[in-house]
Amino acid sequence: MKAPISRFTINGNSMLPTLKPGQDILSFNWLYKPKVRDLVVVRHGGKEIIKRVTKVLDQGILIEGDNKDESTDSRDFGYISMDQIVGRVVYPSATSTVLSTSSLRASQVPCPQCELWVIGIYGRKDAICKNCGFKLTCCE
Repeated sequence: MKAPISRFTINGNSMLPTLKPGQDILSFNWLYKPKVRDLVVVRHGGKEIIKRVTKVLDQGILIEGDNKDESTDSRDFGYISMDQIVGRVVYPSATSTVLSTSSLRASQVPCPQCELWVIGIYGRKDAICKNCGFKLTCCE
């Protein structure tokens, strides 16, 4: 069973200007159905890569980097399957500004059930959404 939250560090320039090399991100790995424009962590070629969902079809999902000139993505390797998706990037969001690692410690992530913010996930054993009561358990 995979962890509900994972932390990754950006390597490379394929997601510039949205995500910069060395920047940390969090992905939520449970209860996820991809939507166009979502940022996702994908397992491809033996490693995890972060890309944007550009199309969701019955036969698969197309993903692309924001920096098209420096990205290896579905334009190169075609559709990916749902089982290749590790999770959806929840911090920083696709529209947020680039944040330092120290500000990541005070992060918030959206509840997977009601999508309102759950505060204080990073470094805690669990958190409960104050809106719907969904319990997120991590870091055992």
